[in-house]
Parts: sequence; C-alpha cells; structure tokens
Amino acid sequence: MATRVKPNDSKAEKAQGLRLWALSDGTSGMHAQCVAMANAVKRHRADASIAEFKLSPHPLLLALPWLGAWLPILPLYAANTSDTGAGDATTAPPPQGEFPDILITCGRRVAGLGLALCRRARKAGVQTQHVHLQDPRLSPSLFDALVVPQHDPARGPNVITSTGALNRLTPDMLRREMMDLPSRWLVRDTTPTVVVMLGGDNRRYKISAAMMDRLAQQLQTFAASEPMRIVLLASRRSPDGLVERLSTALADSVVMLVAPDEPNPYPGILGLADAVIVTSDSVNMASEATITGKPVLIASWREPSAASPTGEKGRIAAFHQSMMAAQHTAPLGTELPRKRFTALDEMDEICTRLLGILGR
Repeated sequence: MATRVKPNDSKAEKAQGLRLWALSDGTSGMHAQCVAMANAVKRHRADASIAEFKLSPHPLLLALPWLGAWLPILPLYAANTSDTGAGDATTAPPPQGEFPDILITCGRRVAGLGLALCRRARKAGVQTQHVHLQDPRLSPSLFDALVVPQHDPARGPNVITSTGALNRLTPDMLRREMMDLPSRWLVRDTTPTVVVMLGGDNRRYKISAAMMDRLAQQLQTFAASEPMRIVLLASRRSPDGLVERLSTALADSVVMLVAPDEPNPYPGILGLADAVIVTSDSVNMASEATITGKPVLIASWREPSAASPTGEKGRIAAFHQSMMAAQHTAPLGTELPRKRFTALDEMDEICTRLLGILGR
C-alpha cells in the first residue's frame, strides 16, 4: 500500500513555512540523526521550523510497527510518555490535532508511531510526508522516503542510502566552534594533537576491565611512537573509571582532559585535531569525525580478525569495512598516519535528493 503524497500547496502553509518534526524514542544516537536531517532540510529551506519530540511508542506499535499503517486509531504512546515540565517539552506528545508537513523518524522502534501519526494527519486533511531514517524492516512503499545505511537491505525508488550515520556537523560549523574554544585548547606548536573519542557500553556488550586494559595498551603503544598531545573525551556511555585508567596508562604522554567546570570542547576540538581515534562501538562518532578529512583511526574493544579488523560483528562490522574501503577511516595502528584521509560530507547531497523525492 503506497502512502506517498504530494506536499501541501496552500497559502496557509506558505505563510507559516515548512513545519518539520524530528521524532525519536529519545535514544541519543537516534535523536541526533533525526535532528541532523531536520537541520539539513532547514539549510535548504530557510522557511523551515523544527520541533523535536522524544516519545515512547505504545507497546503494540513497538512490537508490530506495520499496525500503524492499518490501524491508526490504536493508542500512540506508552503510559510513561508525559510532559516532564518546562524546559523539557520535547518529551510531551504533540498537541492533539496538530501535524507537521514533514515527519522525520529514526529507528524501527518509532516506525509504527510515525506511520500512525501520518495516517491520522491525512484523515485530518494534512498531507504530512513521512521520512524514516534507518531500515524499518517494512516495505519502503509505506513511507514517502527512507534514508538507510548502505549496508542495510532496503532499496527502492524512494530509498536513499548513506555511507555513514547522519549527523549535524559541517566544516563551517567546526571552524566556528573551534574559534570559540577556551584559550587553553588553542595551543600553537608543532606537537600533533590526537583526540580520542570514547564510547562504551551498548546492546552488544558491556565494557569489561579487560577491554579497558586492551584499549589502554593500544593507546600507550600509539602514543610512544612520537611526542603527541592526547585529548580524552568521554561520552555518556563511557564506563566509570575508563578515563582514569587510560590516563594512568598514558602517564608518560601529554594528556588533556575536560575540566569539570568548563564546557565540552566537542565538536570544536575536531577542528584542532591532527588525528582522531574513535572506539569501534560508535557509528555516530566515527561518522562525525570523518567530516574533517583527517586520519580517523578505529580502536577495537575486542580482538580483531582478518574478517573484522575492528573486532565488531554484524552491521557494525559491515559499516567499518565500508568506511575503511572508502579511505574514510583505518584501524588504529602503532603510529600516526601522515596521509590525508577522504572526508565524508554527504548530508547536503542526501538532503537534495530527499527534497527531490518529496517534491519540495
């Protein structure tokens, strides 16, 4: 059942501009991709406005997302979806009866919720177009457009494939953010700066003490190859004690950490970096780092193999293999590469293709 529709062309819509909703289940990686896609559209359509929502789908839509296309009268949200108060309105359901011109969802968990919202919108006379990010494992004909990683199987005339994870960074943004960094980061000398972006626990594994020690050994060997400045940047998923363990292993090197009372230097620090090391668990961080065109080196948590130089499995391994084949990244070795890598900056091209499919 095809659901693709022509966009509204009313005077009211033209007066208020293009309304975008970025809807996710609140998972940081999923939400970041929704907002990145919405921001890319806004760069192409200055009249666009963006509303962000982090919502929990009703269990039926979560388990059987195709029901959203056939039974939009089902409850939309889980019982724990509610307004948490001022300052966090994105966790409240959108006002009943209001719908966007373009709904952007990400991940299979919210595919059914997005389908149901679009059916309700069309019943109310609003021609909401549904853009879904990542393969929902449903027919592409249920959506107006899909944007999926190239290692996912979905294909069709309304399917756009991406090499990396969609992200909000642009070269201009990195330059602006770099100039706003506190002065202590703006060191001017010939010592190379290597930024280490640390992921951590995920659905596939928890970071053990042995895995931390493995990463520490890799960084210690790398740092011993020449004088360098190493910036350790933890993420929300980084386990307790990881930064301290790595700092101890790198005691003979110049290590820089974010002070508790200063703002996070990311992403501006990418503009200063001579190279970036990313742990193998994070598709999003690896994708963001490659926009620089600088060496992006993947550190493995687990023992690598000939089939998987990052030690990862499944879709994550396939992602890393495609990124390395295109010379966007390389496995972390024992010394700093001197060659320039191929920058990955695909958001504007993806957005142009998307707006063409939507007729926008």
